[in-house]
Amino acid sequence: MKALSSGLLLVFQWLLGVSCVVFALTAQAQPALPVDVLHWWTSASERKAADQLGALLAANGVQWKDAAIPGGGGMAAVKVLKSRVLMGDPPDVAQLIGTTLTDWADVGLVLPLNNVAERQRWSQSLFPTVMDLVTYKDNIIAVPLGIHRINTLLYNRRLFARIGMAPPATWAQFEVAARKLRAIQVRPLAWSDEPWQMATIFESILLAETGPALYADLIVQRKSSAWMDPRVERALNRLRLLRSLSTDTPTERTWTEGARELLEDNVGMMIMGDWAKGELMAWGASPTKDFGCVVVPGTANMHLYSIDTLAMLVSPRQREATQEKMAALVSGANAQLAYNRHKGSVPVRRDVDPLTLDSCARDSWTTFASPRAARVPSLAHRMAADETVKDAVAQTLWRYLTDPGMDASEAQRRLAAVIRAPRSDR
Repeated sequence: MKALSSGLLLVFQWLLGVSCVVFALTAQAQPALPVDVLHWWTSASERKAADQLGALLAANGVQWKDAAIPGGGGMAAVKVLKSRVLMGDPPDVAQLIGTTLTDWADVGLVLPLNNVAERQRWSQSLFPTVMDLVTYKDNIIAVPLGIHRINTLLYNRRLFARIGMAPPATWAQFEVAARKLRAIQVRPLAWSDEPWQMATIFESILLAETGPALYADLIVQRKSSAWMDPRVERALNRLRLLRSLSTDTPTERTWTEGARELLEDNVGMMIMGDWAKGELMAWGASPTKDFGCVVVPGTANMHLYSIDTLAMLVSPRQREATQEKMAALVSGANAQLAYNRHKGSVPVRRDVDPLTLDSCARDSWTTFASPRAARVPSLAHRMAADETVKDAVAQTLWRYLTDPGMDASEAQRRLAAVIRAPRSDR
């Protein structure tokens, strides 16, 4: 009887081993679950950042199905997204940022991520500003990926060595550097007449001239009367001055063209979000040898931010479990470091060792983390206003800069009109 029992036990153990092997082979043979991701990350650095996420997901049984829509400001991607939703074929995941998140959540198209956030203790590990952005009506409505610093001034280290100057910390130093760069036949500043790029530069100048308190009245509270402040006039005049430093005949150019000019010693400086830093590094440039990053003059200890986020959309394909798995993976510490290292941004997590970041990213992250710093949302990148207001401001700035007959006071009046909040002005 004992021999029979021992024999049965051996057979059972053998069958158990075989079944485990079969289960493992079956699991390996199963295709990764696809997730359709719509976004506008198409430049070299953006593509590398997205590929980092795709590789991480693939290693964990999720397939990133890419639906990239070219266009620096994301306007084309938003149009495609709306079209797909209307046709009943929404992507599983979409790059939605800032105020557009709440618009989509209001119509019931965003999958809440409360369970993921609770399991991963987002309220403890993420910056409070980030949590505020992705929280709406007690729901977590997106997974945050990275924090961009808009008030970034990039400069060419070789050219500044030639003119014997440190990067400018004040506007007076900026103008001296511009004169010296012109003296060696180098254009001082990269420029594009694309409206969103004009607005990007303007909001950095506006923050420098007005300070964070008035900036909040102008951009966050949208008090139209505040736009008649003399400091706004100074910002508009400076914007026009910077345009005159770029070239005799400014044209619309992509931001990547401006970054390329900086790398090739054709311009000395560029005011652009730190995604331009990521692009330079994607081309092989070094932030310690080829270029450097400082803040726009007058914005020390201020962080004008834009935050990358992905929303999981309600879909007839019933992908909730896979969408939640993706959210959990891309918000983890390893994914955050890998993604932001290429994107030019910094992690949304508070538990990052800043020594693991490059010099540009380290200053951005430590400023955002500092309780004494001013963190202010970008208007040009949908953090402080919806698409309609953002576009109206950008178009108003474009008209001001391309029409020599419009003075700053007229631009102030027009800006006050287009940015007025839908409530009584205080």
